[in-house]
Amino acid sequence: MIRFRSSFRSVAASILATVLAGCAPSFVQDRIYFNDLSRARGGMIGMDSSASSKKALAEIQNAKDKNVYGSKNALLLYMDMGMATHSAGFFQRSETEFRQANRLGEILFTKSFTNILLSYQLNDYVLPYRGLPYERVMVNLLNSLNYAATGDWNGALVESRKIRRKLIAYNRMYSQAAQSAPGRYGAYEGAARQILDEHHIAYNPSQLNHYTDDAFARFLSGLFEEAETASGAGNYQSAYLSYQKAERTYEKYAFLYHTRVPSFLGPALLRTAEAAGRTNELARWKKVYPSLTPLGVDDYRKMAHILYVGLNGQIFHLEEERFIFPLPLANTLSMVSFALPKATGGGTEVLGHEIALTPVGKPNAKGYSASSELAEDLMAIGKTNFTDHRKRLVLREAIRSVLKTAEQIAAQEVAQQQGAWADILTMIGGGIFAVATDKADLRSWRLLPATIDSAVIDVPPGTYDLSVRTRTGFGPVGSETQRVTVGAGQYLLVRTINPPAG
Repeated sequence: MIRFRSSFRSVAASILATVLAGCAPSFVQDRIYFNDLSRARGGMIGMDSSASSKKALAEIQNAKDKNVYGSKNALLLYMDMGMATHSAGFFQRSETEFRQANRLGEILFTKSFTNILLSYQLNDYVLPYRGLPYERVMVNLLNSLNYAATGDWNGALVESRKIRRKLIAYNRMYSQAAQSAPGRYGAYEGAARQILDEHHIAYNPSQLNHYTDDAFARFLSGLFEEAETASGAGNYQSAYLSYQKAERTYEKYAFLYHTRVPSFLGPALLRTAEAAGRTNELARWKKVYPSLTPLGVDDYRKMAHILYVGLNGQIFHLEEERFIFPLPLANTLSMVSFALPKATGGGTEVLGHEIALTPVGKPNAKGYSASSELAEDLMAIGKTNFTDHRKRLVLREAIRSVLKTAEQIAAQEVAQQQGAWADILTMIGGGIFAVATDKADLRSWRLLPATIDSAVIDVPPGTYDLSVRTRTGFGPVGSETQRVTVGAGQYLLVRTINPPAG
């Protein structure tokens, strides 16, 4: 009899291993680590892409060809490919990848709430990855730079304007998802809330995002609108409103993320307020920026304009954090266990860049320079947005864990009464809930930069040697140089991704 039960236990173990192999999440970032794009410098616009950028792209392409990402991570594949192709300087191909990411992200977001029951039953790995709001809007911001790199300012403007609409739509959806737990899960919601309250774990199923607008996207919209005026398509009224909203959003950034309003916004507000005939508002901005004497619109149109954008470092990634708490159930003290993602790592040593333009063939001519400033702290924005997401996630995970524990206890009681076959069912049922479903979803867009810095330089038309020197807490390190020719009224994007250290 002992051998008989032992053999049943061996069969049960084999069945359990098979079932768990089928239920365990298949996640590309757990199994393959790409050549780190945070160290794959992209060089400046117009330069050949670096070998490291091409290597990173090749690795992601290889993963795509072998279907390593799988169907549940299609959005992540589009986002990774979009970033890799942008870094490597293949801007039109990057546009295509980001357009697909934008389309799929919108579809998945609107459909995701209909799959809430399925994620209760297993875990979020059974659902297609849909990205967090800050990731989905960065698709549009980065794609706007693809259009700007090719001189398509209307395309760049369209992409940057999508961001505010998307962020408004996202917040409207969360209240719809904050309903009570479905079916048998609802019976355990009270116990789950009690556990979280007793252990002071913050949760809010209807938590709204603090990230409701993007200041840098607003600024870019204004600049792209001004670039359009050169062809008669844009207008200064719209440009001014974008700059004004950028200033207000940067003030909110100062409160939420402890970042300052960048000084490159002041001249844009003064210039476009005057051009749009907003006399009263122009007077107010002159009081806000008393030391500025920006170019008038007529003189501004005669100049060429350099928009510098630097993508620096690597954003955080997610790792698992496990919680184990005692819970009295069925006259016994059981342990409730669940896992949540937490943000870790990421960052950059880059504080900014020094951009200098020296006229070619004119040794005595005046040079032009500017220091870039922090335009977007993606580490701060992303972590705040992730924290909001986690507060919506905690209660669901706790409910799922309490139900899982209760069903294990019930199965064990049945097993004590029915013998060996019940042992098998107990091991399989309990094992599936205890192991296969108890996984935190660690998927995220790891190829985003930690920060974005920017500067705008107005120069007379001509040919220049343009250099970018990186500034860190240890002083200036490394530089890149490129020869550029710009005409009156022309806008030129200069973009670097992690310039070399020396």
